[in-house]
Amino acid sequence: MPDFAAFLNEFAALGKAFVPLVYWGALLVGVFFTGSALLKIAKMGHDSPGGKPPTWAGVGGNLLVTVGCTMLSAWVDSFTKDFGGLGEGVASQMAYMRDASSGSLKPLWNAIYAWLFLLGICAIFRAFLLFNRAAQGDAQEGDGFWRGFWHIVGGAILLNIASH
Repeated sequence: MPDFAAFLNEFAALGKAFVPLVYWGALLVGVFFTGSALLKIAKMGHDSPGGKPPTWAGVGGNLLVTVGCTMLSAWVDSFTKDFGGLGEGVASQMAYMRDASSGSLKPLWNAIYAWLFLLGICAIFRAFLLFNRAAQGDAQEGDGFWRGFWHIVGGAILLNIASH
């Protein structure tokens, strides 16, 4: 019979292993959007015969994604340590749950916290992409700004729960 605690420890390790991959992916996306912003600025100086002309809002959206994605790791680290610089006591006061479990439930809580942390980072990363979509003017399925805002809020809550 397989050891369930060992499985949970491996599952938590898998969740923690994906965190650097998300950070590196966000960095690559940030570099891509930097290039996209530079290309839009270059296109503004030329007359384009067709299509949607680039705007400064689109360039600003690309640069917002660049800043957000390249600083994602540092921002998440700051947020989990002291709730975004608001103070040391706020993080402990804002904790949603405390696990007093030791022994058999500890691997389960470790796995849950590892995956909540990963999902929080992915939600914040997705928020920056939604902000970019809102800045480009592509509002096909709703308001991208508010969707991005709620992704930030939800990601922050998940990070707060995971970093208890």
